[in-house]
Amino acid sequence: MNKLNKNNMGMENLLDELQISIPTKIANLKLPEPDLLNYYKLKENRIIWIDFDIDESVDEVCKDILQINMEDINIPVEERKPIKLFIYSRGGDGQACFMLLDIIKLSKTPVYTINAGISMSAGALILLAGHKRFCLKNSICLIHSGSGGATGTYEQTASQMKDYEHFVNSMREYILERSTIDQKTFNKHKSHEWYIYADEQLKLGIVHEIVEDLDQIL
Repeated sequence: MNKLNKNNMGMENLLDELQISIPTKIANLKLPEPDLLNYYKLKENRIIWIDFDIDESVDEVCKDILQINMEDINIPVEERKPIKLFIYSRGGDGQACFMLLDIIKLSKTPVYTINAGISMSAGALILLAGHKRFCLKNSICLIHSGSGGATGTYEQTASQMKDYEHFVNSMREYILERSTIDQKTFNKHKSHEWYIYADEQLKLGIVHEIVEDLDQIL
C-alpha cells in the first residue's frame, strides 16, 4: 500500500471518529436550562426580577446595575435605557438591602422600580429607591418598623440594640425622604402592619404611576 493510500485511510478513520462524536439527536445537545435562558433574555432587556426573600443575595442585583453603568459610561444619562426592577417580595433582611438602595441612588443609568404585586417590608424600601416608580393596580405595599432581637452578653445585646435603633431611624428618614408621607402619619402607622394599596401608594408618593398599560414599563 503506497503512502497516499495510507494517508487517505487515516483521514477516513478520523472522519468516522468525528461522526461518532457529533450528536445527531436533540436530546444529546447541551441546551441551556429554560430558567437560565429566560434570565439572560430579561437581562438583555435590562429587566431584573426581585422575586425572593431579601438577603445578601441582592448583591447580585447590585453587580448587574454596576455592569450596566459600565456599559453606559460614554452614553449621556438622558439617552440611557432604564434598568427595570420588578419586585415581588414579602421582605426579609432590611439591613441587607441598604447596599442595593445606595447603589440604585448612585446609578446614573435610571432605575425604575415596579411593584409587581407584593412589595413588603424590605421590598417596600427597594420600591422606594427607584428613580421612577410604578405599581400594578392590585399591588400591595407594606411598611412597618421591622422586627429584631439580640443575644449574648449584656454588653453585646446593648450594642446590637443600639445598632438596630440606628437602622430603624435610618429607615424612617429614608421613607420620609422618598415619599410624601409626613412624620405624623408615619408615627401613627409605624407600630402595626401598614398595608398600602395602589391608590394610596400613588397618593403617598410611594409610586409615581399606576400601571394601566404595559407600554409604561416595557
